[in-house]
Amino acid sequence: MNNTLVINEKYSQHWPLIAKLSAVLTVVFYISYHFVGDVLLEGYLRLTAFGFFALAVLSLFKLKDGKVEITIELEGKKLVLYYRLRGKIIYEEEIDINKIEAVEVSEMPNRSIYNDFKKSDRCVRFKRTDSENWIFLNEIHSRVIPLSQDNSEKIVSFVKKQI
Repeated sequence: MNNTLVINEKYSQHWPLIAKLSAVLTVVFYISYHFVGDVLLEGYLRLTAFGFFALAVLSLFKLKDGKVEITIELEGKKLVLYYRLRGKIIYEEEIDINKIEAVEVSEMPNRSIYNDFKKSDRCVRFKRTDSENWIFLNEIHSRVIPLSQDNSEKIVSFVKKQI
């Protein structure tokens, strides 16, 4: 029986295009406000340039980080989760299998405006025998890693086999 499961974060291929396009639009709106005589229109162009600049910076950070890889290994009676970015382990946690009561695929918690637009993202949560609360399995420092429906179901079936 295979004791290891490797899953990747749901990651869009459009990040490079978004970064480039927003950088170009930043320059276009920044230059265009210098040629406008109307003060109100100049303010709108500056605000738009700043918005695209912020989008460019944030998308460049997303490109720099890359996608998170989650490796779940069974070691005795413990599930060990390794979270990697670009091959480097950034977080590691152990969960006792005997303390897992239930595990399920769930919608992402609504902690940002992004989750209002992207309803297809999924996560995995589990319930411990000693607690009434559900805990997110794919969470790093209060950030829940978005997964595809298929990857979420793979994790749930892997964990259910071990319980």
